[in-house]
Amino acid sequence: MTESGPSSPAPQMGLLARAIGVITAPRATFERIVADPRPFGILFVVALVIGLASGLPQMTEAGRQAALDAQIRQTEQFTGQPVGPEQVARLEQMSQYNAYIAIIATFVMLPVISLLLTAVYWALFNAILGGTASFKHVLAVVTHAQVIGALGAVIGVPIQIMQGTMTTAGPFNLGALAPMLEEGSGLANFLGSISVFSIWGVFVTAIGLAVLYRRKTAPIFITLLALFLAILAFFTVGLPGLFRG
Repeated sequence: MTESGPSSPAPQMGLLARAIGVITAPRATFERIVADPRPFGILFVVALVIGLASGLPQMTEAGRQAALDAQIRQTEQFTGQPVGPEQVARLEQMSQYNAYIAIIATFVMLPVISLLLTAVYWALFNAILGGTASFKHVLAVVTHAQVIGALGAVIGVPIQIMQGTMTTAGPFNLGALAPMLEEGSGLANFLGSISVFSIWGVFVTAIGLAVLYRRKTAPIFITLLALFLAILAFFTVGLPGLFRG
């Protein structure tokens, strides 16, 4: 049976110290996080940062237009059909509320996603691999790893506004590695949805789970990365193909 958690108590870390530690020294930080799991404060901070990073730029004309263009482009890529003038007009009318919608949606969706990921990881490591960690411990790993996504949002949004384009994955995506691909193609959409910060976040999650369950990081990272890429492939290639079909 896999043993979970540290062998001796570790001193507490403040919220800011944990957030910085996940970026600069994840393994040492997770050693202390799993000794004192506090997932909810960091979840609130991450949701606040990502929500504001998504919403505040849309309160400017440049940010609102960039977000609107991205929404139209994503709709056309998903449906395979051009967006008509009437639909564009409706999207433009709604765009004045998108900043507030983005902030609220982040506070709703991020906890849901965190709980779903935690349930999957907890079931995998406890029910299948014989671990003994509590749901709260796994949730603490998941929520603290999301600091990487928040960092990517803070860095990426200003760049996207200056470029006049906005994408879900941000400017640091793998689509730039294959400029020869046809825009809107399945492979282009797939690579464009993979952010460097997303991969980094998956790696940090793997470190946290490795610390919690006392396992090697590499196999966990490979498994989580494969799962992450499979989900992205479904939503960027498989689902649009089914919709168009």
